Amino acid sequence: MPSDYLKYRGKCYEMSKEMADNSNGELTQVRGFYYEPVWSKDEQHWWCVDKDGVIHDPTAKQFPTGGCKEFYTEFTGVYECEQCGCEVKEESAISLSNYIVCSNQCARSLVGV
Repeated sequence: MPSDYLKYRGKCYEMSKEMADNSNGELTQVRGFYYEPVWSKDEQHWWCVDKDGVIHDPTAKQFPTGGCKEFYTEFTGVYECEQCGCEVKEESAISLSNYIVCSNQCARSLVGV
């Protein structure tokens, strides 16, 4: 039997979309981050909320803390540049694997060029 991490990891978009689609309009899919204190980092994540703002997360078991409501943060459309720390809107951001930077200059600096 696979661990909960293996069972749910990478499936949050699909499972939360299915949950929202089958809820008769009672749930809305949300994109954001889950801060996992055991790993000391924010993980990109998808979940659902109901009309009262209650979180419904079909893949919460992938996280060691299992989906504590205070660790969910909805994505605002703005990232923090990994290199210089400035804010960059999603449509202007440059993605380098797991890192987001604001400019070609920061991208070069991040990779040591």
